[in-house]
Amino acid sequence: RKYIFAASKDTLVFHVNISLFMIISEKYEQLKEQYQNRYEETQKTANIIAGLRLFVIFLLIYSIYYFYKTEQTGALIGVGILLFSVFLMLVSWHLKYKEKAHLYQYLTLINEHEIGYLKGILKPFKTGETYIQTNHNYTYDLDIFGKSSVFQHINRTTTALGDTQLAAWLNGETPINILAQQKAVKELGLKLDWRQQYAAIGQLNIDEDLDIPKFKEWLNIPIIFQKSKILRGVSYILPTITIGILIANFISDDPIFFSLFKLLFGLNLIVVASQQKHIKEEHRLLSNSSGVLKKYSKLLQSIENELFESELLRGIVERNSSSANQIGSKSIHKLSKILNQFDTILNPFAAILMNGLFQYHLHALFTLEKWKIEHKKAVFDWFETIGTFEALSSIANFAYNNPDFIFPEITTEAKMVLKEVGHPLIRREKRICNDVSFDKTKFIVLTGSNMSGKSTFLRTLGVNLILTKIGSPVCAERFECYPFDVCVSMRIDDSLQNSESLFFAELKRLKGIIETLDKPHKTFIILDEILRGTNSNDKRAGTQGLIHRLIAKNAVGIIATHDLVIGDMKAEYPHYLSNQCFEATITDDVLHFDYKLREGVCQQMSAAFLMKKMEII
Repeated sequence: RKYIFAASKDTLVFHVNISLFMIISEKYEQLKEQYQNRYEETQKTANIIAGLRLFVIFLLIYSIYYFYKTEQTGALIGVGILLFSVFLMLVSWHLKYKEKAHLYQYLTLINEHEIGYLKGILKPFKTGETYIQTNHNYTYDLDIFGKSSVFQHINRTTTALGDTQLAAWLNGETPINILAQQKAVKELGLKLDWRQQYAAIGQLNIDEDLDIPKFKEWLNIPIIFQKSKILRGVSYILPTITIGILIANFISDDPIFFSLFKLLFGLNLIVVASQQKHIKEEHRLLSNSSGVLKKYSKLLQSIENELFESELLRGIVERNSSSANQIGSKSIHKLSKILNQFDTILNPFAAILMNGLFQYHLHALFTLEKWKIEHKKAVFDWFETIGTFEALSSIANFAYNNPDFIFPEITTEAKMVLKEVGHPLIRREKRICNDVSFDKTKFIVLTGSNMSGKSTFLRTLGVNLILTKIGSPVCAERFECYPFDVCVSMRIDDSLQNSESLFFAELKRLKGIIETLDKPHKTFIILDEILRGTNSNDKRAGTQGLIHRLIAKNAVGIIATHDLVIGDMKAEYPHYLSNQCFEATITDDVLHFDYKLREGVCQQMSAAFLMKKMEII
């Protein structure tokens, strides 16, 4: 059976020395093997330490039995203390080696995933489906979020902070100094080892993340205990007397001391119980946050310990450690330790014992409030630092994986001149690139038959513009452009919930585009076969009217259409409007697409030919 259509391999142009990609792949393979070996060595050492730890326990048990049986009390105490100290040391070593082993394991996995990515495997990476907004100006139309999306190709974040920051940039929600961001991405692109170490640290407690709304709620709880001098005095005086009476009870045989101890123990519990509501509220908002905050502390420490040259990165690091008592990593680590202590006495027996002796929970609350007073203003700056570095590292990783991509030249003039521009998410062996300019003429009418490549080309322009806006490299040999805002109308959904038809939803989108053009910042318009929900004459009149309006507002952009008559508008606006097309050719009864952009209006349409081939007509 003959193919209905085919693209000639002779038309595929490769813009990069393939050896570059082989070098990148080999680098990942080398790192994967290196970290796998380190993991196995470290895990082996951890197992040996675990064995020694078990041996020391048996030795301690035997020593207790032997010295007790031989009534050598002094030797029992001395050997017992020595063996117990060795046991604690081995526990500490084991924890350190286990953590190292986990990091090497994560580093191995990171390189394994990047090797897969170079082969087109996206499954390990987050899709960002939660960020899909069908009514957004461009993200839904350009597949910025979702499966096989821009987000999935770029994202290498390990925290919700990084996810949110990268999504905000792709959504156009936060302003970006593009040139400064480009320099930061270039610098991070060269720091492969640091980026991977940073990402491996982020893998710790990967299944948990800080509940930011709850954390904000905790920060906004009014300070109570720090202001209550009576409560603070009681929390120190009663436990001090209690411990004193307990010591006296051991020294003296007088039963009154034990009676007093029981009374004071109960009073301590009553004092703590009187604040139980506050204790439960603090725990509700902060429970199980210790591990995540410890990870955040390590991420900040990794940033603080690295030397950066770009102004953007240096500025972030300097803000992160503005004073000795406000160093982000140390302050977050301190909070992690406080919460870890808070969580360790959740066991009812431990809680009763520690609160009865020391009013432990009250002191934990005092410490938490003190931390809040000292660091409330800075903590979200530290969180922002983590999110920003994760997002920038993700873009830098994307740049590293695409060495043939370039960083765009940013102009102050509302124009765009592109050479050999291609869709950055299409694999190189299948990607077709084209030249296009929005300089001398500002608006393009794009015609072509079905499947000729119009929609892909529109997305090529849109996606590369979005990459430009976030400081990323783009898929082109030359990319000179103004940092346009982007408005797209390609994929419109009707809304049963709002009782909106597809046609009305599209009209609302077009109205929004017109309103956007009244803003000071220039917008690039991308339209694909608008007004599908009406008859051909009405559609043509509406399309022509919209183009008149867009040109009147000095819009820059492109509209794709099957209506060849729209191309006649060039005669009316010869210096503003140009016609471009994708052509199809029929050779030996086979339809061919070369996906190359040409001047003029399309001459060959394919619908009837394809319907005959598929025996529909």
